Amino acid sequence: MDHHKTDDPLVSIIMPAYNCEKYIEAAIRSVIAQTYSAWELFVIDDGSADSTCLIAAEMEQKDPRVKLIRNPVNMGTARTRNRGLDLSTGEYVAFLDSDDMWHPDKLRLQIRNMQLQNADISYTSYAIINNEGKSVKKTYVVPESTSFEDLLKENVIGCSTVVLSGDIARNYRFISDFYHEDYCLWLDILRAGYKAVGCKEALVEWRLIENSRSFNKQNSARKRWKIYREYLGFSRIKSTGLLFRYFMNGIRKYY
Repeated sequence: MDHHKTDDPLVSIIMPAYNCEKYIEAAIRSVIAQTYSAWELFVIDDGSADSTCLIAAEMEQKDPRVKLIRNPVNMGTARTRNRGLDLSTGEYVAFLDSDDMWHPDKLRLQIRNMQLQNADISYTSYAIINNEGKSVKKTYVVPESTSFEDLLKENVIGCSTVVLSGDIARNYRFISDFYHEDYCLWLDILRAGYKAVGCKEALVEWRLIENSRSFNKQNSARKRWKIYREYLGFSRIKSTGLLFRYFMNGIRKYY
């Protein structure tokens, strides 16, 4: 079957990969299972020391839309995603972390929603799972839209849920100097006035791994403060109020 014989716009999917042999096959298979077939997947290995590359290479052999890229040195997640942006050619760009998984209808539903609403960026609700793939928290349900001011109070945009305009994606970059580099990027895009819409369907399974960056909320809070104060240049008073909202939303989200 020639997957590229379609009138649907191409989606370039960017997947950084580092020592993720336990999860990467399931992540790639969730892309291959999409009911939307016009995609290319860049699996960018960032110097893995396990079987990550071998597994990705086997998947590449099975489906030519999967493209394994190897970084010459370990570059970190932000720079690896930026390399994917440089490689991307699609009318749309999507991101998928190597330990997360997509619902089969994710791309189809999001792109249709973006086209209907003339939106620049789309995000979805997501289920939260553990190392073994079991649901551990209630599903995180997103609002149908968000703005720069809304996003300051709560980051409702999960990186593995995002689809955005390729032209916009290639005009912005992830900032490696700040923790939560994806959050900084969404803020930049929304501050520029682009339109973001949410899909309330849970179209992603997001893996919350113990001892990961996302799991350590105290450290995340310190880094969020740095974004408010140094990246955005907000006053101490405004940053304190936003950090309080961050804590309260974190309690609602994870507990």
